[in-house]
Amino acid sequence: MPNPLRVALLAILAMLPFVIFPRLDLAVSDLFFAKGWMDSPASEGIRFALWRLSGVVLLAAFVLWLLALVRKRAILRGPARLWGLIVLTYALGPGLLVDTLLKRHWGRARPADVAEFGGSLTYSPPWWPSDQCLSNCSFVSGEVSGATATAIALLLVLGLWRDRLSPLALRVLAVLAAALPLVTALQRLSTGRHFLSDTLFAMLFTLLLASLLHRALIRRKPLGN
Repeated sequence: MPNPLRVALLAILAMLPFVIFPRLDLAVSDLFFAKGWMDSPASEGIRFALWRLSGVVLLAAFVLWLLALVRKRAILRGPARLWGLIVLTYALGPGLLVDTLLKRHWGRARPADVAEFGGSLTYSPPWWPSDQCLSNCSFVSGEVSGATATAIALLLVLGLWRDRLSPLALRVLAVLAAALPLVTALQRLSTGRHFLSDTLFAMLFTLLLASLLHRALIRRKPLGN
């Protein structure tokens, strides 16, 4: 898990291009925006499959957390602290920070709703709160945040089982897990539901919360101790 300070610094640096070039999000969305793709069954199928995967991983982690707490021992090689970290990553990332705070109060209109792409609302940069949206707004992406939490969970579980997997299998599974938020971001960009910055900062904010939780719950007392 990366150092939280490095992730926070990365998030600050990642915002600079959007400050220097305020219309960067519009330029990127213009490359992806295609109304025909917005109603594509394949696109929606990918979206719901990834969303359901996040729900399955969260439910599994919650059950394993409860079992580890009740039995007071590791379950599937993972102690209660690890499963609790995964559950809290979902709860504090996609749940609290993204859906409860940012999406409800940042007020950023989605790409498909701004005037540049045929809508009636005004575009606003990611670093500036707006009043163009009242609920379920664009900044940041809840689905990308959820996919990032899922990727983190799967990578943590892979770490538990690395001695049982071949190096090739470990690499392949790690790449597939890491690709989840990228595929989700591409789907949200291509359908006009989110800007590039919405997806990028959904990943970074979720990773930052997970790294803070990892430092608090795991790093102070490594697994197996």
